[in-house]
Amino acid sequence: MKFNILVIIALLCTTPNANAWLGVQVPEDENVLKSFGSAKSTIIEKETINLFVWNMYKGNKESWKYQFKSQVPYYDFFLLQEMLTTPEVLDIFSNTENLDFTTATSFLYTKNNQRTGVATGSKYHPNWKKFLRSKKREPVLLTPKMTLFTKYSISGSDNELLVVNIHAINFVSSTALQSQLLDASEIIKSHQGPVIFAGDFNTWTPEKQKFLREITEDSGMTEVTFKNDTRIKMFGFILDFIFVRDLEILDSNVHEDLNGSDHNAISAKLKILKQ
Repeated sequence: MKFNILVIIALLCTTPNANAWLGVQVPEDENVLKSFGSAKSTIIEKETINLFVWNMYKGNKESWKYQFKSQVPYYDFFLLQEMLTTPEVLDIFSNTENLDFTTATSFLYTKNNQRTGVATGSKYHPNWKKFLRSKKREPVLLTPKMTLFTKYSISGSDNELLVVNIHAINFVSSTALQSQLLDASEIIKSHQGPVIFAGDFNTWTPEKQKFLREITEDSGMTEVTFKNDTRIKMFGFILDFIFVRDLEILDSNVHEDLNGSDHNAISAKLKILKQ
């Protein structure tokens, strides 16, 4: 009997209707991107920008909302992974003064239509938005992971800032992760101007770490390092990273004081190197 049940589960999880049976739905392309908020600025006027990156653990911890809001005054860009559009999170996305949020949905929970995926917040209105789904899907739920791309105008420059927010595919082979990273790198390499590439890369094997560093180096990117490096690890390997191109790294920090997620938030102060 136990064997039969396992066979049924395996079959359901490999059929087109598996998502529905498991209570999730992967949206059509036209229903992936959603925008919230109202940033007043349409152009980056200053040389120095501040970046905040946090896997928000779907806002499951009660302290997340307060702790995130406490950081808003200090940063220009907010890259969130494991976003979940609960009423509390939607309130932040819609009503935080002078902030735009762009979300890319991996899947919806059919019982309440709440979306999960990645979100990029900014004090500047984006000129361009794009998403890429991972080609491979994660086990059981058979859902993709998302990479979100947004571009922003820079004062006195013909180039734009490209911000790439990734939550990388998990519990899969190294080659599946490599595919998602290579897809992102193609857009990064084609972009003329500064780039931020950051998020939760789920690089918890030596092979995944190796691919990540090879691909980012090939894209001309520099890794942001941390003196107080208490970033979360899985099997001894760091998961959360920031990579930059045509940006000078002035400072960086791991926010050990914020306990509103199972990941420690990371941040960087960056100077735009105008071309």
